[in-house]
Order: sequence, then structure tokens, then C-alpha cells
Amino acid sequence: MPKTKKATSKPSTGRSSGPIHDLVYKEIRYSLMVGTFAPGEKVSLRSLAEQVGTSLTPVRGAVNRLIAEGAFEVLPNRWVVIPPMTEDKFEEITHWRIELETEATRLATKNIDAALLTKISKINADMVRSVKETGDRTALLDYNYQFHFAIYRASESKILLPMIESLWLQAGPFTYYSLSSPRDLWNAKFHREVIKALKAGDANAAAVAIKRDIVNTAEFLKQQGQFGQPKLRRVVR
Repeated sequence: MPKTKKATSKPSTGRSSGPIHDLVYKEIRYSLMVGTFAPGEKVSLRSLAEQVGTSLTPVRGAVNRLIAEGAFEVLPNRWVVIPPMTEDKFEEITHWRIELETEATRLATKNIDAALLTKISKINADMVRSVKETGDRTALLDYNYQFHFAIYRASESKILLPMIESLWLQAGPFTYYSLSSPRDLWNAKFHREVIKALKAGDANAAAVAIKRDIVNTAEFLKQQGQFGQPKLRRVVR
């Protein structure tokens, strides 16, 4: 597996500025959610500090928060590890992702306006172009996150959004394995169906398309991802 590299450019995450400790936490958390790290990967606090461009102190605080959320497990000598994924856990995460994300999509439908439709259409087009024109997959999971959460935030639900984020935090590292997928996994077919349904104001059709998108990727990951202790683990120093 290739070594993790700090991204030089990626879609805007929409994260707001704030105290350095909160910013570092959000940056590392986001990296986990979009598959920057793989299950079973060992990471040092120093490497995380280099990635986010800060000192060890805010990184240590962020990692402690993420350990409490189950995103990291502790190893000796200031190292942490991304927990491995099990089949049962992945099945349960997928189940609840479908339940929560389809409901958020239904709620969002009534709040979708022309500006948001333009935004998600552009994100989707950029994602497709990154595969077709450059073959660069480093930004794919960023684009995918931006597409989904632009919709979920439009639900204006203060209950659903944190729950969905928690599921993405747990599942994010496992999506790393989707980057080796054939191009047709990233053809954005279901994203286009979502956009079409949102334009029509059809909440049920939009929810069905979101479900199909989740299931399609989950089926690939079940076949290609490494459950349990991965055979090959990157070590980020």
C-alpha cells in the first residue's frame, strides 16, 4: 500500500475556523472519515502533527478525543492504530447509514434550492472528471463526502447529522479499499439519480438513490476490503 501523503489540494470541507485544538481535532477527524488512513494502520503523534502542521500538544488532545470516539486505539510509545473492521460491525454500520442517511435526504428535499443543486452537481462533476481525465483518485473520497454532507446538512436536523458523522468516522478508514476499485464504481450513476430526484422535489426517489449508492459501495467493500487484522499495514511515522 502507498504511504499516506499530505494533500496539496482538495475540495473545501466547509469547516469553520476556531481554536487550534478544535481545528486540529476536526482536521484529523475529517481525514479518518474520508479514508486517508486504512484499518490497522499505525500512526505516531508526530506524523499527525506534521500532517496538520502543528505541535504535538493539540494533536495529543485531538487523539484523546478520537480514542474516546473509537476512531483510534492506543499503542505504546505515543503510537495509535486505526481499529480493524469486522464483517458484523460493517454490516451494522451500513444498516444504520441507510436508515439515517435516507431519512436525512428526505428531510433535505424540501430545503434544496437552485444554489445547492448547482453546488452538488459541480462536486459530482469534479469527482467524475478526476477519474476520467486524470485518473487521480486521491480526492475521490473528499468529493464523495462533500456531495453527501451538502445534502445531509440541508436536512437541518441537529440530531441526524452527528449520528451520520459518527458512522462515517467508524467506516471511513475501510473506504480506503474503494480506491482500488474499477472505474465503474465511481461513475456517479446513483449521484446523478439523487440530483435528478432532488430537482424534481421527489423525496422518496432521492432517498432510494442514496440507499442504492451506499449499498453499491458497501458490496464492493465487502468483497475487496480486509476484515479483521489486515494482512498488509502501512506504517506512518
